[in-house]
Amino acid sequence: FALTVLSSDSRSPCSFCSDHRYQCAAESGKTTLLEQIRLLYKQNYSDAEFMHRKAFIYNNILISIRKLINHMSHTGTTYANSENAISDAIQKVWRDPAVQSLYERRSEINLNDSSKYFLENLSNINRLDFTPTPRDLIMSYVPTVGVQNVIFSAGNRVFQLFDIGGQRIDRRKWATMYDGIDAIFFCIAISEYDQVMVEDPETNRLQDSLSLLEKISNEPKFKNTPLLLFLNEIDVFREKLPVIPLESYLPDYKGSSNRIAVYLPSDYFTSYQYRS
Repeated sequence: FALTVLSSDSRSPCSFCSDHRYQCAAESGKTTLLEQIRLLYKQNYSDAEFMHRKAFIYNNILISIRKLINHMSHTGTTYANSENAISDAIQKVWRDPAVQSLYERRSEINLNDSSKYFLENLSNINRLDFTPTPRDLIMSYVPTVGVQNVIFSAGNRVFQLFDIGGQRIDRRKWATMYDGIDAIFFCIAISEYDQVMVEDPETNRLQDSLSLLEKISNEPKFKNTPLLLFLNEIDVFREKLPVIPLESYLPDYKGSSNRIAVYLPSDYFTSYQYRS
């Protein structure tokens, strides 16, 4: 779930300058959106950034396979191929049918949605000369620490994007960045309807996003500020729907749980705006 804030900066020498600030719940796809904009507008990565991102790609893989193996052990699930229980080959563990079955229920262990992408491309990532592709950069999960920013030009305008941490402990800082806003871009990862928050296992991620959407929508400072709602991770949402019914996690949702439902949630989500 992501919030982007645009504000004009009259001190800038450019003909029009705008600040975009991303504020969102953790793991919502906000940073992925920022990376896509950066790549789209040819903002090159330094060698240090590439090395930093490679380290996170390796870390994503290790965390993913560790979560899968630990859950297999804790639940007493038997590997379809018993040799995989002691195999050093992560690929073999990943390809085990029992592990694949667990992946379909990945919300039970809060497995990152990019896990499948990296585990299926492990043979390439494991090469000594591996260099992350633009797709790798977009798919890698890098938690936001502090405030990150990207500056890019489009026509005669200059934009500055601020990526702000979205965990609950970071949200207290958001209010300090509410002044001078031109528009808000609010991005919700709708694929998280069956997942819980890392910092609060009792709270559903999507419900938390909806509560935050309602709060932001009713913020007095945003009374005359346009708010644009983006529903993110549609591909993962489509993949989950046939297996995990939407109404099991959203009691208020009265639509269908088939693939057609992917076109319906926008009305459901926007109903959370301006309730008070």
